[in-house]
Amino acid sequence: MPARRPGRPRASSAATIHEAALELFLEQGYEAVSVDDIARRAGVSRGTVFAYCDSKADALWVGLDAAIGRAGDAIATGSGDALGRLVEALVQAVEPWGTTPPPTLRDAHAMGAVDALRDGAPARLQPLVDRAALALALERDALPESTDAVVAPVAIIAAACAALVAWTRAPARPTAALAVRTAVEPLAAAARAR
Repeated sequence: MPARRPGRPRASSAATIHEAALELFLEQGYEAVSVDDIARRAGVSRGTVFAYCDSKADALWVGLDAAIGRAGDAIATGSGDALGRLVEALVQAVEPWGTTPPPTLRDAHAMGAVDALRDGAPARLQPLVDRAALALALERDALPESTDAVVAPVAIIAAACAALVAWTRAPARPTAALAVRTAVEPLAAAARAR
């Protein structure tokens, strides 16, 4: 058997670290887990964990950050009015989930991570709000930081988040995309009518 070469094991990746972190959060609770614990479980060094995550919160958010990134990309490349692009971006971002919540949302209570998710959401969602507000500002000939440009995206994104929390807890759930669409389309329609 050849000797193991120094450096990162081939199996180390963001997914490996994310999986190790979620397992530990479920077993010990989010607050009790350290980056060192995650590194040990993943079979990597602490430095390798930090190469993929700035903190243990990043390990918690990785799947959700991917959806937020998909939404931001969809706003930039979508067609139609700014609010319509935001609605479609949010729907498209969660389509891959189908009827199965991602583990971070599904197990947030069991992991003791509800507060960490709630507290981290504003900073993680702000780039999405900014992108949607800029699109709306350009459409309405307003400043991106103006109330006219910011309020509707904040309300729509908050409604999507609330819908996903309720969707996660529902025993017989539709797709995540339908849950989000149902929650946000009325807000977008009301904001357009303004």
